[in-house]
Amino acid sequence: MARYTQDQNYRNGRSRRSGQQHAHGRGDGYNTQHGQDEHVALDQQIPHHRMQLNNFLQHRFRTTQGLRIDSSSTGPGHALQWTVIVYFQDNEYGKGEGATKAFATEIACQFALQALMQPGNGH
Repeated sequence: MARYTQDQNYRNGRSRRSGQQHAHGRGDGYNTQHGQDEHVALDQQIPHHRMQLNNFLQHRFRTTQGLRIDSSSTGPGHALQWTVIVYFQDNEYGKGEGATKAFATEIACQFALQALMQPGNGH
């Protein structure tokens, strides 16, 4: 039993001060109304080139130990520009640039995968 009614309301998912139901994760559409579902939809559409690159290297070379992904950023903190370079066995195979590190990594891995799939590349 709660000592104070405010504590009881808080345990029921209600705010201590206003007594209103918390919106997060309650199925009331809060995330949809505030555009947070768009992030999930975009995430599902992005191909996973980094995973595909790892799988390709495992299949073709039986290892991913020669894989190195270097990243750097330039610009002011509120508008960083990321550059990612993918190396395999100390050879550069892909370079990507983007507003987020994840996007730049995906682009670099896509180019590296395309290059490594060419006959004669990667040794």
